[in-house]
Parts: sequence; structure tokens; C-alpha cells
Amino acid sequence: MTHHWLRAMHLGPQNIVPITAERHLEHAAARRCLIDAGDFERRYELLKGNFLAWEDFCAQWDLRATIDFDHTYDRWAAVILEADRHIMNLLSTGRTYVDQVVRDFTSFGGEGHFAEKAKELMHAAYDRSFDYRFIYELRDRAQHRALPVDGIDGGIRPKAGDSERTLFYASKKRIESDRGKFKKRVLDEAGEKIDLRLLLRGYMTEMSKIHIALRETVEAECLRSRATINLAIKDYVSAQEEDGSSGNKALGLASVVEAEDSICDIVPLLLDWDDVRVKLAATNRFPIKF
Repeated sequence: MTHHWLRAMHLGPQNIVPITAERHLEHAAARRCLIDAGDFERRYELLKGNFLAWEDFCAQWDLRATIDFDHTYDRWAAVILEADRHIMNLLSTGRTYVDQVVRDFTSFGGEGHFAEKAKELMHAAYDRSFDYRFIYELRDRAQHRALPVDGIDGGIRPKAGDSERTLFYASKKRIESDRGKFKKRVLDEAGEKIDLRLLLRGYMTEMSKIHIALRETVEAECLRSRATINLAIKDYVSAQEEDGSSGNKALGLASVVEAEDSICDIVPLLLDWDDVRVKLAATNRFPIKF
């Protein structure tokens, strides 16, 4: 005979709470939703972190270029290498986000619903934003043909503030000389020296819009999932004897399936780990603007 329980997974006295099989499935679905939501938020945070590292590098180099007049070949080569490293990290995490986000939230909303919404938003960004289109092509070129940074120009950058003195650029001429699968119609939109800092800012603006729109798509389900787990915690705690303890009576709580005196399924039911996801979502709740 199969039994379904709310119980803490530790030794010692406790009042185990019987539940229905349907409620156990609800617990499992709620946890699966929140796991996907956590992966979703961390993936964007990784992308944003690499973008901030790139911006920090650019700001630091602007300052050094202003006060440090070392213009040797070795110095420029080292700076280009470091710029390539930052941009490759950013392009890689952007690709990871795009590839993995379409696999999130498959447990509710209809088969492929979230994936189709993600693809729709990414296609719209590609259509409206030159920066997004160019980064899409540049990422493929960086993976298969050449590193993204072709050169540096000192002095005041066009379209930039007085503090932004250094232009890290991709060369249209160099891309044309070894274009590969780089779409000609996208390349035709670009100038001769493509400002990678402005390009990446435009790209991140679009990525933040995509992420926020996707979060809104699943926000109600995430709230329902937290409520489902919170109810389980409340029901378990209320069933425990009042022993005067101030500790967490729900420590190690799980939704458990038991058959023939053996546990055959365990769904942990705590939310401390999901609180991290909630904080990330709050931090990244507004679109990036430049």
C-alpha cells in the first residue's frame, strides 16, 4: 500500500502529516517550477556580471589611458587580449542564455509555451535592434573565424562622453575579407569601425527587456509554487506538538511517498534557497538603459 506524507527527514519524534497523492504531485511541480526559475535568474545574472566586468575594464582603461602614457606595442597587445577575453566571456554567456532559456518551465503552461514566447521575444529583438543583430553575427564569427576586437583608437570616442576616451572596435573591412556566414545585410548596416562598447550596451538593453518579459510570463506560477510550499510548511508545523522549542520545526521537511515501508520519492519543501532567486529577480526588475 502506498502512503503520502509530510515529514521531516530526520530521526526523532514528530507528527507525520498524511496528504493525498494529488497534493504530493503539486509539491513536486511547485519545486520543479522554482528550480527552473532559479536557473533562469542565475543565467541572466551571469550574463550581466560579464557585462559589468567588461564595462569596469573599459572604465579602468579610460582612466589609465588618461594618466599613463605607455603606448608601446606590448601594452596595446595586452589590452586588446584582455578586451577579447571580456567580450568572449560575454558572448559565451549570451549564447548560453539563449540556448538554455528555451528549455525552462516545460512543466506547465502547455508544451513549448515558454520556449515559443522566448523565441518570439528574441526574434523581435533581432528585428528592431542593429546592436542585437550584429552581436548575433559577431558571436558566430568569434566562435569560428576571428576574435572580436580588431583594434583600439585613443582620444575621445564618437558618440561617447568625455570620460570615455578609448574605442575598442571591430573592423568592417576585416570582416568583409573573411566573412564566412556573417550576414551581408547586417554588415552593410555598420560603419567602418564598429564601436564594441556601444554595441554591447545596445545588446544588453535588449537582453534585459527579454528577461523581464519572460519573468512576467511565469511570475504568477512562481508565486503559486511558493504558496503551495508555504502551505505545506504551515500544515506540518501546526501539526507538531508545542514543546517550547524556538527552532525551525519544518527543518528538513519533505513531501514523501512510501510503499511497503520503503521511501520511493522525496520532494524537499523548503524555500530558503528560493529566497536567493527572489532577491535576484528584485535586483534585475528594471530594464537596462543607456
